[in-house]
Amino acid sequence: MYIDKSGKYRPFLLSILLILALLAGCTSANTPPKNATAAHTPASGGTPLGITVPVCRLASCTNFAPVAGVRPFIDTWENIHVFQTFDRNVSDPAASAKSYDFVWGALPANVDAYRASNPNILLSYYVPMHVDDGTFTNQDLGHQRGLAYWKTVHPDWILYKCDRTTPAYEYQYSNVPFDITNPDVINWQMQSYIYLASQHGYDAIAVDNVLMENLFHACGHYDTNGNWVQRYTGNTDDAQWQDDIISWLTRMQAAFHALAHPLLLIANFSFGALALNSARIQQALAHLDGVLDEGGFTHFGEYHLPQAQWLQMMHYVDAIQRQNKPFFLINEFQKAMKHEDIEWVLGSYLMCKQRLASIYISQFQGYGSDNRIPQYSLQIGSPRDDMYQAQSVYWRDYTRGVVVVNPGESSVTISLASPHSSKSYLDPFGQPIGQTLTLPARSAKILLAH
Repeated sequence: MYIDKSGKYRPFLLSILLILALLAGCTSANTPPKNATAAHTPASGGTPLGITVPVCRLASCTNFAPVAGVRPFIDTWENIHVFQTFDRNVSDPAASAKSYDFVWGALPANVDAYRASNPNILLSYYVPMHVDDGTFTNQDLGHQRGLAYWKTVHPDWILYKCDRTTPAYEYQYSNVPFDITNPDVINWQMQSYIYLASQHGYDAIAVDNVLMENLFHACGHYDTNGNWVQRYTGNTDDAQWQDDIISWLTRMQAAFHALAHPLLLIANFSFGALALNSARIQQALAHLDGVLDEGGFTHFGEYHLPQAQWLQMMHYVDAIQRQNKPFFLINEFQKAMKHEDIEWVLGSYLMCKQRLASIYISQFQGYGSDNRIPQYSLQIGSPRDDMYQAQSVYWRDYTRGVVVVNPGESSVTISLASPHSSKSYLDPFGQPIGQTLTLPARSAKILLAH
């Protein structure tokens, strides 16, 4: 993820094993939890889904301050909570701060304005995991040193593909990739970014492109004597690559937490085709303080997730929150957004949102601008229960409305009668909703009590 650059594509491969990848005690989407007690009996007589404990309504259920000295996470229980992805084009950060819980990649020049306007906002400084990103105050603005510079200054830091000549560049970018097992590289990252971020008053480091697959076919590096050192196979599925990612996360998280002004580690994390319940993936997640997912409910803007992937995402978001870690969902569109697109994202989010989940919507790679939409201010209240299934769709009841999602491949007509018959509803755009409602394939409706 880089600000204001186009053409990026990173596969979003949610494994079919994802449901099995949940923490111990999770159930499949089609099996009622054995020991669950829903907050109330689902209105439609449907089957409660998703978690093995009752919905938590108490602040004590969530550790909002995971590290001593770090600003607590904001409770997302009420209504819709949003965050900002980069802020390069935000002209009035003080005004924007009032609408957001978190900024992924806040510029140093904006920190004081955010703080003055919203003392509770969580601010993160952007650091890609293993490439040169320029200087603290000029990140991602063309201030990265080129390959010739690093060959002269630190040739043993450069990570190459198996041809031993081509750097293992990420995507189409020319940021020089580094061997993150080199202690000097880690020390340089700490000196160049982390210590400065801590001193500047940030709450977290936004670590980009934490990829558990070796997508760019990294293979090795040269030592200080110019001898080739092969570390990886160059294949996508590489155990040594995974172990090195885990080692970096483990070391960095400990270092962040130990600072005089501690920082959290929030990662744009991708496990790709690997199983989420594998030991290595769980180890990696154990050393994250929060997760950002760039694919969201729109697969990088390519399509609305089909039912299997949508259910898997529901469980993933829920599982991370139950580890007392926030989940930040980016949702992009490669076309002009329609009302039904906005409802798809917001409805899906409201299905899995508990106390630690926030949403972001933009055009494809349209990061850096204040993209607030009126629907972020919808007053739907707090959840009355967890997601349940009835009439071949998925429901969730809120104190001031109802959310219905049809992730299937066929349209479904549902009835809102009994016990909803005495209520009338509006959609997020102010249009009245009748007692019978047809949901097209891969769509959602948010019903606001009127």
